[in-house]
Amino acid sequence: MTESGLKVRGLRAPFGSAPGLEDISFEVAPGERLALVGASGSGKTTLLRAVAGLGPGAAECIEVAGREVGTLPAERRGVVYLQQTPLLFPHLTVGENVAFPLRVRGVRGPRVDAAVNEVMEALRLGGLAERRPQSLSGGQRHRAALARAIVARPPVLLLDEPFASLDPVLRHEVREAVRVVQEAYRPALVLVTHDLDEAGALAARIGVLLDGRLAQVAPPSDLFTRPASLAVARFLQLPNSVPGTIRPDGSFDSVLGVLPLRTPAAPGPGVAFFSADAVRIAAHGALAARVVELRYRVQQTTVVVALGDVRLEVPLDGEGELSAGMEVRLAVQAGAISVFSAP
Repeated sequence: MTESGLKVRGLRAPFGSAPGLEDISFEVAPGERLALVGASGSGKTTLLRAVAGLGPGAAECIEVAGREVGTLPAERRGVVYLQQTPLLFPHLTVGENVAFPLRVRGVRGPRVDAAVNEVMEALRLGGLAERRPQSLSGGQRHRAALARAIVARPPVLLLDEPFASLDPVLRHEVREAVRVVQEAYRPALVLVTHDLDEAGALAARIGVLLDGRLAQVAPPSDLFTRPASLAVARFLQLPNSVPGTIRPDGSFDSVLGVLPLRTPAAPGPGVAFFSADAVRIAAHGALAARVVELRYRVQQTTVVVALGDVRLEVPLDGEGELSAGMEVRLAVQAGAISVFSAP
């Protein structure tokens, strides 16, 4: 990375009295968004709190904007941590809440008003400065909390499950507010989410936490098509998995046919993981399959087909009317299929 927003190297953090995170290293550039995903209890919140200085942890290096902060207290790190539920001071107005970080830093006078007005306008909170937090809608409270978090222009912003427990409309509103904040103020942003689709839509890179370590950090396009390990592929819950045999010549033999391996693997039992887009219905496809059912979703309709004893989920790309029992042909994109040795 050419710029240093946040740099973490060799971070360790316990889970209570038990071993926890080990050897966590990553960087986030100014203006970049990194999403952290992982199963419940994998340490995502522990990691954010350790970086912010709000929880136990030690690291070889925690740098914020090129400055080592690992031994500094939380208030001197240049890191803002925003937890899932927005907490605003009920005895202050919205404007006073947003101004609070500036006032505790000793900023006074017109500079406070200018900064508060700027961030409130950016987050569509104009005209609400004199309101009390109790009178705000759910989306307005989340945006006010974001405004307060960013008004002092911290180099690093950490968001812990910012979209959890929100209905779809409010989730979209808060997600767009995060985009506005980051594009306008350009902090290095790390957010925790359980939603892989949300991570893929919002982040430039995604980090997968498994067994106390960062198992993979990659752009969404790479992560979802090239998981680094069997454990990552299983965590991603890719819709298709096919058992087969890894042959000594570097190919994988299964109901999909004989496919070349993208990465070497030991001969023996193997399993292929891939997204729905890796296999498509095509008039001249090499494989014959039978339609089992159609699955309707807001974003995409898919078709479940039977290929031998294996069921696959593939996209519906406008092939005309399909119904259960119909015969179709399938084309395989070998480069979009990841094969791992079976345990």
